[in-house]
Amino acid sequence: MSNAKFTVLEDQKTLKVERAFNVPKSKIWEAYSNPEILARWWGPKGFETIIKHLEFVNGGYWHYGMKCIDPDIKEMYGQTFWGKGVYKNINPEDSFGYVDIFCDENAVPTPGMPESDTLIELFEKNGMTTIISTTSYDTPDDLKQVLEMGMEQGFDQTWDNLARVVEQ
Repeated sequence: MSNAKFTVLEDQKTLKVERAFNVPKSKIWEAYSNPEILARWWGPKGFETIIKHLEFVNGGYWHYGMKCIDPDIKEMYGQTFWGKGVYKNINPEDSFGYVDIFCDENAVPTPGMPESDTLIELFEKNGMTTIISTTSYDTPDDLKQVLEMGMEQGFDQTWDNLARVVEQ
């Protein structure tokens, strides 16, 4: 199980998540920037990731789907949930940002779903890398909405997958 630390910041619309991994940050960076590796770990338990497009450059974007392949998750089984992240402020092996939106398979934004702005930072010490993910929403209600959708559990499971892929 994950040892990620979740903190809702004082503004009540920003979520900060931290976790250490037993690998140098170059491996974490590659796991986020290489589509073949990213597809192996992104998403919660019971889902597989489909990457339609990934251009990991400032202004480039990542269009992906998370398909539920676990028949025990009856209400979601067979469904694909789409997202799009537009990259910005890429500082190789140190940090990158992206604006994340819910969308459809054609990357058309989903009305009524919150947009977020995320900063991923990597810090290495003694061969261990700590990831700090800071995600901000427009309003506290937007953050509350995604937390109620299971974001914390999904985040934990996703980073557990990342650990399995990079620490092997």
